Amino acid sequence: MRLIWVAAAWVLGISLARASLQFDLSIWLVCLAVSIGIAITYRHHRRRWLILALAAFFAGAARQSLLPQFSDISQYNGVVGALIGIVTREPDIRDDRIQLRVEAESIVINGQTSPTSGQVLVEAFVTAEASYGDRIRATGRLDRPAAWDTFSYADYLGRQGVFTIMPFASVEVIGGGYGQPFYAALLNLKRAAQENIAQALPEPQAGLLTGILLGNERGISPELAEDFNRAGAAHIVAISGFNMIVISAIVMRVLEGLFGGRRRLGVLCGLIFIAIYTLFVGASPSIMRAALMSGLLVVSRQLNRQAYMPTSLALAAMLLSIADPNVLLDIGFQLSFLAVLGLGLFADPLSRFLRARLEGLFAPPLAHGLHTFLNEPLAVSLAAQLSTAPLIILYFDRLSLAALPVNLLIMPMQALLLIVGLLAVMTAPLLPLLGAVIYWTDMVFLSWTIAIVRGFARLDFADLTLNMDGRLIQIFYLLMIGGAIMNAARPSFWRRLEKLIRGQAALSATALSASLILILMLAMRLSYADGHLHVWLLDVGHSNGILLQTPKGAHILVDGGRFPSRLLTAIGDRLPFYDRRIEILAITHPDELDIAALSAVLQRYEIGAALYSGQPNETETFLQIAEQLRHSQTEIVEARAGYTIALDDGVFIETLHPQSRPALTDRPNDHAMTLRVAYGDVSFLLTSDLSRAGQRLMLANDIHPLASVMQIPQHGSRYALEAEFLERVQPQAALLQSDAANRRGDPDPDTLALFEGLPLFRTDEGGVIHIKSDGRQIWISQGG
Repeated sequence: MRLIWVAAAWVLGISLARASLQFDLSIWLVCLAVSIGIAITYRHHRRRWLILALAAFFAGAARQSLLPQFSDISQYNGVVGALIGIVTREPDIRDDRIQLRVEAESIVINGQTSPTSGQVLVEAFVTAEASYGDRIRATGRLDRPAAWDTFSYADYLGRQGVFTIMPFASVEVIGGGYGQPFYAALLNLKRAAQENIAQALPEPQAGLLTGILLGNERGISPELAEDFNRAGAAHIVAISGFNMIVISAIVMRVLEGLFGGRRRLGVLCGLIFIAIYTLFVGASPSIMRAALMSGLLVVSRQLNRQAYMPTSLALAAMLLSIADPNVLLDIGFQLSFLAVLGLGLFADPLSRFLRARLEGLFAPPLAHGLHTFLNEPLAVSLAAQLSTAPLIILYFDRLSLAALPVNLLIMPMQALLLIVGLLAVMTAPLLPLLGAVIYWTDMVFLSWTIAIVRGFARLDFADLTLNMDGRLIQIFYLLMIGGAIMNAARPSFWRRLEKLIRGQAALSATALSASLILILMLAMRLSYADGHLHVWLLDVGHSNGILLQTPKGAHILVDGGRFPSRLLTAIGDRLPFYDRRIEILAITHPDELDIAALSAVLQRYEIGAALYSGQPNETETFLQIAEQLRHSQTEIVEARAGYTIALDDGVFIETLHPQSRPALTDRPNDHAMTLRVAYGDVSFLLTSDLSRAGQRLMLANDIHPLASVMQIPQHGSRYALEAEFLERVQPQAALLQSDAANRRGDPDPDTLALFEGLPLFRTDEGGVIHIKSDGRQIWISQGG
């Protein structure tokens, strides 16, 4: 139990240091030294473990602070040059390109060679022949990774220490043999096994076996991969913690059956199997993580599972995050962790429940046989799915309704599929004829798996699109993990609570219901408007997206970008959970990059009124949004210069531009709707993508855009702003919505130079910009 508290404090320190407490490393080290000193001073105190937990918190925060936020090579992002470096990983070969992880040694720009360092992800044509350990020259443009709707490539690669990519590179091998010989030999063995499988089996069976055995799912067609997702069987496609844990649990049961009562011998063979399998598939970091979690499951079966599982999980999480704190953000690790926890918590109770039901329906011999056959596909799969389903919903917005019957039909075959496949791969090079027979035998299991998955995936109700508030899912896991810890430790208050619940069922149910109602009432109260005007410039990529909340709680959305999930999440994080109404939607111009995500918003939220300049547009995206607004009977107001909305809480929304209704052939940016939001003595100028021509038109029509805070138009691009226009605004602070991974080079240094001396806030550097005002003062923060 003490180790659990220490590990929890360590993880909390990492999480807070990453999210909000981003202090200098020296501060964390001083706090750590003080806490260790206190722990030594009070080493005989009965509460010394709490002091050690505090020390673990500071140690975790210090470990997070050690992570690099950039690399030396990243200073060349946006530059075209020739990169020289060593390929440090197995090349990732895809249908249309090859990805190489390169450790940079030097870079050549305009004939000048400069030493450098850091990891670069080089993408080249699939014909490039570079291998692990080769020294290469890659020529192309260095860029920062991008962020898309539901996935930030920049964050994903940044957690691996990669802050620079080189897409569409020309690659030349200039040397070889610079890698580790043992790892190179493993990769050669893996490559030979993959070629052997491809020669022995047709597709899609060959691609599926390669994914299951070798962790390379590139040979599986996108259509079949989507079928596995819809059927809830994606966990068996590629080697992952979830995959390895479920299969290792089944393999262990097979080994236990073979060794009878010699349980320890079965555990030893299971660990040897996992170790050999890990080495065989290349022992990459993700595979090593999966092997550790699977070995944890195997060992825990030898010990007292209920008492050992939470402690061993805490130890595993702590060891892995010591090596790399970013592992806590890895979806594979989270699925592995929760799958192990689910098996520890639910597998045995589900098995007992199944046995009891079968014994109540059938004679003892038949009930025992059915339990033996159904226990693994039901107990193991369902236990893992119960604990991982909320996480899958959170990340992928889907829940497979076919998962239970599909896994019931395919999981009994997976242990045999895996063992027979390994046997075939090892036999075929030595005895080709025998190997072919074994491959054909395995094709029966592979074809069965594919047929079941495809059959269920074709059903209309195979999966369900489902969105849940991430906070609810967090509460679920806190309760599940907390319950597991309490059930394992069984402190005195927990035993008294169990006794009370069992003895006073009606009272306990009433108390629980009252507590839930109280929590909901408190959540509603905390979500009420606070009497301030809030303006959020959302982090929606290289697009325009602004959300406002008035002092009495009305909500105004200005554009929204092109990424539906990012916009919906940003809105959901800021609107009360029970509020499904946006009072005003302003569409500043019909650019798909700025409005494509609004279609998803219109499906989820009621819109009180929509403001638009009236400019006709024939793009499919705009026509779809217009049709949705008409279908929902939303009032569409043509707002042009002079149109003002006065809200009953003192907020005024004034349209400054366009001056007249734009024609179909007019440039949208010249007539982008420009709004000034005023509250008391403060005002905000929202410029969207207003061009210099539009700014000059405003000034020519004697429009005075005076404002306290100004949004820089067109993401700060070159020639985005008229100097005279800026003089008329006279802002006290400037706001910039931009994406660091944009290919246009925004923002332009000359444009930023116009704001020298003013506070400048940028979404590409600090995330969401939050402005709060009481009508007299302004507070600006980032990240929330």
